[in-house]
Amino acid sequence: MKDCKTGNGCTDSGIEDGIRSLFHAQLLLGKELVRLLGSAGSAAMDRAGAMRLPKGGCGCEIPEPCWMPLPLGEISCQLAPGDKGTVCLVVTNHDFRPHSYQFVASGKSAANVSFSQAGAVLGPKERIAVTATFSVPRDNKGAEDCRCIDHEALIWVRGCRNHYLRWSIDEVAKSKPCCHEVIVDDKPDYVLHWYDHFYIARPCPGAPARVPGGVAVGVVK
Repeated sequence: MKDCKTGNGCTDSGIEDGIRSLFHAQLLLGKELVRLLGSAGSAAMDRAGAMRLPKGGCGCEIPEPCWMPLPLGEISCQLAPGDKGTVCLVVTNHDFRPHSYQFVASGKSAANVSFSQAGAVLGPKERIAVTATFSVPRDNKGAEDCRCIDHEALIWVRGCRNHYLRWSIDEVAKSKPCCHEVIVDDKPDYVLHWYDHFYIARPCPGAPARVPGGVAVGVVK
């Protein structure tokens, strides 16, 4: 019969070795994780570089307020005295409610512009085509400005928002084709933008020029 041994055979040195091995294993695991994360980050940066993402500012530029008129661009024509040029305004109401539209001209040559109709009511998503016609006077060229432009007018489309087109005419001996089409997408702005709080209703320091009758030139009310 063998004698029973007392104790479980564990010593202090065995416990220390176990703790040391566990610590070493955790250290190796941590180093491996750091290496893997570094490799993944480098690969992601390489992919981002290959995409040629845009560089520059933070994209925090503040645009014009939503109530400012929207430009439709500029067009120019060369017409002989007595001839005409046309612009077809294709207006679409992108709102979910109807809107009234007005078509007017302003500027030094506004009297030479006529419209196929002065106004219209468009329902949701409806569209209309309105023709603006510029008739060059036969015997009243008028004085050129410092840009050597004979005639210039602003074509206004007033709906949910105000849109304007700048139209200039040079008088020549022989007319060139002057028939343009301009798309007017009238869209409401229902989004509350982050930059809206930057705007303030600040009056202009200079008074607008006025013509007889008290109407401000070029001002859309």
